[in-house]
Amino acid sequence: MTQIKRGPALLLRLAIASLLSVPLLTLPTGTASAATGIHGSGSTWSAPATMQWAVDVAARGLAVDYTPNGSTAGRTDFMHHLVDFAVSEIPFQGNYVDRTGASTNELAALAGSNTRFKYLPIVAGGTSFMYNLKIRGQQVRNLQLSPRTIAGIFTNQIKVWNDKAIKDDNPALALPATPITPVVRSDGSGTTAQFTAFLTNQVNDIWRPFFPGGMTSEFPVKGATKAQAGSEGVANYVAAGYGEGGITYVETAYAIQRQFPVASVKNTAGVYTQPTSDAVSVALTKARLNQDSTQVLDDVYTNADRRAYPISSYSYMIVPAAKQFGFDEAKGETLGKFIKYFLCAGQARAPELGYSPLPPKLVSFGYDAIKSIPGAADPGALPANLTKPTKAEYDACPNPTFDPAWVPPEQKQQQQQPQQNAPGGGTNNQNNNGNGGNTPKPGETPGATAPGTQGPDNAGGTVDQGTGEVVAGGDKSSPAGPVSAGSVEAGDSPPLPPVWFYALTLVCLAAAVFGAPFLYSRIGRGRGPDVR
Repeated sequence: MTQIKRGPALLLRLAIASLLSVPLLTLPTGTASAATGIHGSGSTWSAPATMQWAVDVAARGLAVDYTPNGSTAGRTDFMHHLVDFAVSEIPFQGNYVDRTGASTNELAALAGSNTRFKYLPIVAGGTSFMYNLKIRGQQVRNLQLSPRTIAGIFTNQIKVWNDKAIKDDNPALALPATPITPVVRSDGSGTTAQFTAFLTNQVNDIWRPFFPGGMTSEFPVKGATKAQAGSEGVANYVAAGYGEGGITYVETAYAIQRQFPVASVKNTAGVYTQPTSDAVSVALTKARLNQDSTQVLDDVYTNADRRAYPISSYSYMIVPAAKQFGFDEAKGETLGKFIKYFLCAGQARAPELGYSPLPPKLVSFGYDAIKSIPGAADPGALPANLTKPTKAEYDACPNPTFDPAWVPPEQKQQQQQPQQNAPGGGTNNQNNNGNGGNTPKPGETPGATAPGTQGPDNAGGTVDQGTGEVVAGGDKSSPAGPVSAGSVEAGDSPPLPPVWFYALTLVCLAAAVFGAPFLYSRIGRGRGPDVR
């Protein structure tokens, strides 16, 4: 009988086990190991959207990690070159004032380290006022507040819920004498910056005596005010059992997640509006954009359209515009694909997450930013007519505002403001056309480009020597041009659905563990016993 030695038999067994285990070592194209991972940090206001998009692209070949540690921390991380991108509600500041009154010049720090960067809008939304108020044990869900009342609450001038100012906003509510607990951010926050910018602009006579510095990312903690870290922290405090009487400023998504109400805020037309996706879109038709895509919100705050939510804004992503400090073309490829995804398909999820989808004009700023990132693939052409994309152009970038059937909220026929649910709902009897003549013309979209802004197809780079920001175009930092992003776009479905991959992996693992011994025994019978 033919016999084989133990050594060759062992090698044969190892070879069979290796073949059976190949799927364990080879991920299908489009899974998370296919591209270099990137890490970002910053805004909690934008975190629900940013983190959802990161989950969405994980199955499409992109590893994106995001730490929601606040806008100030995100900008600081980017300045210190600790992250590949940052997200913030405000741009870098030349005079950042903290709650103690101390000032920091972020722009000088960037210029000193020769850091090149670019901004792009990533999501639009409203800063809302989540509250926990009960009347005879029943949760109030139809609270109305004017900007002056909000300012009085957060500057500790209005201390109980049945204060005359709140009663004037809610004449039909039998408000209780429950003490008010303003809940603010303990960390440097873009949400705080957005809120205090609004207070500075609209109720300066109330806000400045409380905090002379104007806009700040660190809310002063005085009186009955409680401070909590992050949007999760302030929202959790208000939603807790001990949070009755509390009110906080937070992105609407956090209230939606907790099924808590947010106050309707009185706009310039005298209408109390909710921070819905449409109300934000309407308000932002009055946003003005600087050449670098940063926003000027003065006219948003005073938008006379009766449907507008007054405290509406965009959030920015800050991205490298050169190979620098460990950021290379491999990371740039991943970052470019991630941006392309959330500018297009990712915006379809905006309303369900409590945001408003970015319109084509703002998407064009994002495409321009991608072209400044070293290693990022060209995102492709934008619609030839941003106000009337074709079906093919929508298919290439399925942002809902690119859909030929999309009707911008500002172009929808204005409806009479609905009555608030009883108790406490008042009917607004203003004329439906009382928008001060500010209804946009057909085809207008939120955020018109400032004069002189270069289009996304302009590859020339202009660097602001004072800040280091690439304000238009930008090169790829590579003589060979951009690195190819491959055949799988971030928005494409992966070639093999992950569930089938994992099932196949388990089958192969079982075959390697349980099937291999059977094969080995069959081989042994045919070959005879091993001998030394």
